[in-house]
Amino acid sequence: MSRTYLDLSGSSDQRTATALVERLANLLKLDLGGVVLASSPADALRACAAAGVDIADDRTLMGVVGLDAPIAAGAATLLRVGPEQAPLSVIIIANPASRDSVRKALSRPAGLLLEAGLDALRPAARLKARADRDTRGDLLDRAADQLERVAEVRSVQVGPEGLVLEVEPGAELELVDQVGLQGRTDTGRVSYDVADAATARALVDWLGAADNARTATIRRTTKETDIALSVDLDGEGVSADTGVHFFDHMLDQIGRHGGIGLRVVCEGDVEVDAHHTIEDVCLALGEALRDALGDKRGIARFGFETPMDETRASVWIDLSGRPYARFDGAIPGERVGDFPVEMCAHAFRSLAESLRAAIHVKVDGENAHHMVESCFKSFGRALRMAKTIEGDALPSTKGVL
Repeated sequence: MSRTYLDLSGSSDQRTATALVERLANLLKLDLGGVVLASSPADALRACAAAGVDIADDRTLMGVVGLDAPIAAGAATLLRVGPEQAPLSVIIIANPASRDSVRKALSRPAGLLLEAGLDALRPAARLKARADRDTRGDLLDRAADQLERVAEVRSVQVGPEGLVLEVEPGAELELVDQVGLQGRTDTGRVSYDVADAATARALVDWLGAADNARTATIRRTTKETDIALSVDLDGEGVSADTGVHFFDHMLDQIGRHGGIGLRVVCEGDVEVDAHHTIEDVCLALGEALRDALGDKRGIARFGFETPMDETRASVWIDLSGRPYARFDGAIPGERVGDFPVEMCAHAFRSLAESLRAAIHVKVDGENAHHMVESCFKSFGRALRMAKTIEGDALPSTKGVL
């Protein structure tokens, strides 16, 4: 195998590497030549040591989220863009002679690593990584607060890798047996690596400090679309980038009028049609809402309608666990901006299917823009009512929703 990065063979691996470097350079606003690929952080550090290059900024623990912060000019920076199981890494080196020396000490990353790294740079993957980071941080703060109440624990710090505990001499903790965390002990300090939000949640649940957050983040990938969507039923703020501008506006209506935090990013085949993007985002939204609702204990379950100028739209929701969609109303014309009006009814059918809810929509009016927007606003208001916590009972005589 060649000991240099450059390969002019035209192989699929080289094309993937080229696409990956171009995307990195664009994201980081760097010259293409400053990006050096390595198979793993360990490989990168070994090559840098051999070339006499000091890493001034090591962000490998941050994963792909490390791309969000600016790169300091002139400083050698190490990032891990691939997932832990395929840890493709990137070294940013400004000095041409230094990066040539580093490249000579590296083997070309395998194709599977390159594919994993390129996928991790897609907008949907990056949004999901950020959501996971934020959730993990919140959960670790909660775990730290609970662990500080343990008699043998003097203090707890939340660090980049996880938790660092100051403990009484001879104290033994059972985190390894209970949630699979491997502790490292060093003179009264025990460090636990907590890699992701799922592990942090398992720890918090075991500690009896589970929160009541109604959140969910999912990634949905098909041949036509790649979507990441994060929802917080009790949060606020909407960010939507689907490539269909009017649809982004409608998602904003759902978030704002529904009283939920919503972040959506989608790469879809909008050059073909908006159909797949709108359909798949609504399927993803319904799935995320269903996950965030959990067992639905205490929710109001039902909700309804909104007028808008000459238009009146009514939306009735039953978060029953049984999907059913009904749409009454004829919207004039073919498009509102880049949104096909025929997709309005289809959007609610997709939501009903994945949310597993009965959604009835009725709209009448004259202006297509007003009619479509009123439907989505009404859905948001209906959702706000239906997801409201009214008590702790399950709103069903069946005992399950």
